[in-house]
Amino acid sequence: MKILGPIIAKYLTILLIVVAAGAQAEPVYGERDGLRYGPNLSWSLMGNTPFVWGQWLPQLVGNIRYTWLEPVYDSDYGRELENNPTFLKMEAAVEASPFYGGYLAGLGLRPFGTNPQLEVNFVYESYLYYKSNLEMVTADVQGGGRIAETWNADYIVDNVWKDDAANLDYVQLFDIHICLEYAFMHRSLLGIGIHYILSDVSTDFEGKSYDYKHNIPVFSRDFLVELNFYGSIRFSDNWAAVFENDYYRTGYLRNGSTVEKESLGYAMVKAGPQLTWNQGARSLLLEFGMWKRPKNRFYDGSLSQEFLVQLEYQGYFSFPIHKRLSE
Repeated sequence: MKILGPIIAKYLTILLIVVAAGAQAEPVYGERDGLRYGPNLSWSLMGNTPFVWGQWLPQLVGNIRYTWLEPVYDSDYGRELENNPTFLKMEAAVEASPFYGGYLAGLGLRPFGTNPQLEVNFVYESYLYYKSNLEMVTADVQGGGRIAETWNADYIVDNVWKDDAANLDYVQLFDIHICLEYAFMHRSLLGIGIHYILSDVSTDFEGKSYDYKHNIPVFSRDFLVELNFYGSIRFSDNWAAVFENDYYRTGYLRNGSTVEKESLGYAMVKAGPQLTWNQGARSLLLEFGMWKRPKNRFYDGSLSQEFLVQLEYQGYFSFPIHKRLSE
């Protein structure tokens, strides 16, 4: 890297992120196409990058996920999910990225065979930062723009994995998720959800840290609220149009007259085509979109840096009891 120079090194970093491809451990839309009652084993790769490098740090992670769906009402193991499935969900996954790696385990329930459907999930996540836990500015009472200066891709890439700026730290997340989905004809759907996430990061940086999973600065003990509005319009068994609208907001901390941490947040909207094949066992999703931070002192980049592209691939392994997938 020293021979190549800082400019070439930066673009090699971008290329690594795009090629490695990955992001959050959430399954792609159309997940029901590959799921069967009983055991399910899947893997996914998903990554995003801005069109113009600057503020947004590209996300990447790959994961392997095991999901058991126990039907609430009578149903055979291995059978495809019906239009309004009811089940108890037990899941576990391992995931890794250049910044962190770890595992998650959770329980979920869809108890009502109605339309719309209600689902409740609780997920515990445990990760280890790979010398990538950086000290972040989380309060700027003077309005000098220091949050915008450190909460960007240049600052993170220039300081990550260095002994004098990064630590090997441990993080736990407790995620409570409730969603409501309405199913239309031909497996199209519209959904809204909310995550309440408790974050616990071991850090020596006076409580300041960074959540690479959600791309936002946090305190060592913080909470994160995530709102989701999403939908999928099916055109055929293989093609669909997907859109996502997400909003993230962290907690606020005040000690007397001193603001120790501001409430930080950003919004993101993405949309694009999804290709599904092999009876739902394979899925490829390409989305284009943009993101935005609400206040000027949280962002000092240009409009062009707010546009991004995201690619996600998911595949399911076939079990002998799976109907159609094993045929």
